[in-house]
Amino acid sequence: MTEEFLNKLKLIAPGTPIRQGVDDILNAHGGALIVFAEDYRKHPLVFQVGFHLEESFSPQRLYELAKMDGAIILDDEGEKILAANVHLMPDPSIPSSETGTRHRSAERVARQFSKLVVAISRRRKTITVYYGNEKHVIGDVISLMSKVNQALNTYEKYRQSFDKFLLQMDVAELEGSVTLKEVCEILERAVLAMKIEEEARRYLIELGTEGRLSKMTLDEMSEGLEDTVDLLILDYYNGSPDECDVTAVKKQLLALSEKDLLGLLSIARILNYEVNTSQQLGDVIVESHGFRILRRDSKIPMNIVANVVKAFGTLGKISQASVDQLKKVEGIGETRAAAIRRAIEMRRRQGNIQG
Repeated sequence: MTEEFLNKLKLIAPGTPIRQGVDDILNAHGGALIVFAEDYRKHPLVFQVGFHLEESFSPQRLYELAKMDGAIILDDEGEKILAANVHLMPDPSIPSSETGTRHRSAERVARQFSKLVVAISRRRKTITVYYGNEKHVIGDVISLMSKVNQALNTYEKYRQSFDKFLLQMDVAELEGSVTLKEVCEILERAVLAMKIEEEARRYLIELGTEGRLSKMTLDEMSEGLEDTVDLLILDYYNGSPDECDVTAVKKQLLALSEKDLLGLLSIARILNYEVNTSQQLGDVIVESHGFRILRRDSKIPMNIVANVVKAFGTLGKISQASVDQLKKVEGIGETRAAAIRRAIEMRRRQGNIQG
């Protein structure tokens, strides 16, 4: 489901005026066909209008107009009712997987004009949404809430596992003992969590105001995850950080199947490592560039962090640098140099305590 389609679904999510009207039609055991096409007058052969209205939208008006035959035309934002009792005559050569007349017309109009079309089925009591070549049947609130809760529970497990691995990496980074396998394992958990989050947010869009509490919970649980993943990619990409396109790498990681993620080799290859077996992952020692510790622990702006990494190359060399050496980097003064030293020493003390 594309981002554009998800944004269109927001127009008919619970809590919106359009959804109220749609629910009223369903509760009255009615059916309807709603087309969001403010330029419908340009296509009189397809949109054969019974009544031109140009009225402000209200759920009550939508409900009453649905009692007539034909489609109801709204503007693209659903703020006005433009026409009613509209007979649709889309191009019959456009392929359709639907069998019912109403749904077949809805699918063809959506494909022909790349418009949002909503078909309400009296017999099946369902809401089917079409947009361009995409189709989605809106789930009922109870089943959607069940899916969201299941997604939240799964997300929490992945996030806890990610945070646990991250804590272990905090210590191993300064010791220079991080393996490629450990990097891949932590990214695997992060990507699995991000996939679950993406799925949950799709459900939350359909839930509208009914899912606001679940959305707050997900927002809280997911805070900082994506930023941390970006920094991990920069830290462990095999090559110069300047050559690393974080957005492209992250996109490739998210495109991996669950099987490929669990295999870890695909993750290593996306990070630009030439590995052929899983055994190699545990044998390869990798060194952080230092982006994460500088950005997270020292609270230094990202452009200044890049200057430090460019000057020293690795976290190991940064950790050995004195305050005077750090101050030679562009953008680093006494305060920031001291902050870097404090962050590194704090990380070392944490490692000693855990050890």
